[in-house]
Amino acid sequence: MIKAVPEKDVEEEMQEQNQGLASDDGLEILQVAFNIYGSPVTPSRKECLRLMASQMPGLSERQYASAWNRVNLLYEQACKLAFRWANENPPGAEIEEGVVETVFLEEIARKCQGFTREQYRGALMYGFDRGIF
Repeated sequence: MIKAVPEKDVEEEMQEQNQGLASDDGLEILQVAFNIYGSPVTPSRKECLRLMASQMPGLSERQYASAWNRVNLLYEQACKLAFRWANENPPGAEIEEGVVETVFLEEIARKCQGFTREQYRGALMYGFDRGIF
């Protein structure tokens, strides 16, 4: 008999990813990871970790990996929100910026804490641009 293993919820996963990123260096490496992930061509995890280390040397492998995992989860959540919106609306519908500002921004900030408002907006726009259109 196969047992179903419950998935971790997003908040629990984020708590695990936050380990080692509480300092100013942690915030800075998150920004570096965010910029790399949001580039026109998102590199592989391995390439991103290498780029992070070259752009901000001196951190541990765990700190680079943690930052990458957090940013990856942020973008993943943004794409899920965009996909959900697309499924709830008719084809060709356009999302109002006010909806992004209120509903989606609050939801993604609740699920993926520790980013700036601009980073949340950037991830959401990425999700809407790449995730469904």
